[in-house]
Amino acid sequence: MSTIIIASLIILAVLLGIRHYIKQKGSCGDCNCSCPIKDEMKQAKRNQ
Repeated sequence: MSTIIIASLIILAVLLGIRHYIKQKGSCGDCNCSCPIKDEMKQAKRNQ
């Protein structure tokens, strides 16, 4: 039973790690260029 719990925790950690990696890759905040989407994102953050 404990093996199943440990295996499920490892699988969950791997899935979350892969999700985080994919989410970060190619995100709009990875360069210093200016574009309309980035400007809109900055304005949305200020308004919150």
